[in-house]
Parts: sequence; C-alpha cells; structure tokens
Amino acid sequence: METGFLSLYFRMFYKPKASFESIFSQDKSLQYGFFALLVPAIGYTLFYIMAMYAGGSPSSFKPWLALPIEDYFTYDIFLTIPGYYLSWAGASVTVYLVSALMGGKARFDHMLAITGFGIGVATWSSLLHDLTDAFLSVIGVISMQEYERLLNEPTFWRGLLWTLYSLYFIWFLTLFTIGIKTAQRFSLLKSVIIAFIGLATFQVILLIFIR
Repeated sequence: METGFLSLYFRMFYKPKASFESIFSQDKSLQYGFFALLVPAIGYTLFYIMAMYAGGSPSSFKPWLALPIEDYFTYDIFLTIPGYYLSWAGASVTVYLVSALMGGKARFDHMLAITGFGIGVATWSSLLHDLTDAFLSVIGVISMQEYERLLNEPTFWRGLLWTLYSLYFIWFLTLFTIGIKTAQRFSLLKSVIIAFIGLATFQVILLIFIR
C-alpha cells in the first residue's frame, strides 16, 4: 500500500525503521528524500529573513565565507537552500561510497532518502528554537542582539541551546544509523560508524554556507 510523503514524514518521528522500509519499498526515495530536505531548508530561509529584519548578526562565530558580518544574515537568505542541497548531496555520496567499501549493496537513492529524512526531521531540534526567537524579535517581544549575548554567557538560555544541540546530534546520528542499518543490513556498530561519517560530512559542508 502506497503511503504519502506527509504521512511518512510525521511517522519518521516515532517509527523511523518502518518509515524507511516503506520509503524504500515504494521506490520514491529520491523524491521523498528531497521533499524532506526542503523542510529545514525553507525553515531556515524564513529564520534568516526574520533575523535580518530584527537586525541580527553572528556574535560568536566567524563565518567561513568572506561576507560582511553585519549583512551575513541577509546573504544567508539566498545561501540556505543551496547550502542544504550541497550538504545533502555530499553526505549522501559519502554514505553511499563508505557503505560500498564495506560491502553494502543498497541503491544510491536510498542513501538520499536516509540523509534527506535524517536532516529533515532531526533539524527540528534546533529549528524550532531559532524560528521562535527570530519571530519574537521581529514582533518586538525580545531583542535579538540581547538574546545572542545571553546565548554566549553562562545563562539558562545557553544551557538550553547546548541541550538542543546535543539532541540535534543524537537525533541525526540515530536516524542515519537506523536508515543505513535498514538499507544495508549492516551491524549496528558498522551502521553507527558510517552514520557518524555522513553526519560530519553534512555538517562541515553546511557550516561553509550558514552558521
């Protein structure tokens, strides 16, 4: 029985293994993986639009790209979607090649689904926080500049941010591992190693484009 994208996307939050199996069986890995990737890509584009209007800018992280720091969020409105696309492609290729070197036989489009849904679901652990503070800044409830300062000092808010980042890392690694293990029939240890390499590839490429 064919299952639509939205149904599979929401099921990925609580039944990832069954969701991956359904995606692979429907032969829609490329299509659905791309749709899943668009969720955080569009979400962070909205964040940077709001952050720009709120007068925000990176306060503790020097961007890799040689862009004016005061206009960094403006540039990221246009860099977010291509940045996510290249990160998705890079992570998928890496996972596919490393899996093949370890004897994996799964198709490349299955790797696109694994990374697409891993990125598209796990990123909510940071995206929800970032959209909320950007929206509150736009409507004048908080100051983005002041909130950025609090995030860089030993406050509750920095503790919350690091907790969300920890969840981000664990959730990513978990979804990548489940997807790889389901597609390749690898052992748990081998799947975790490949998932970590894929996650590192994704994050390094993404950091080139957005903070």
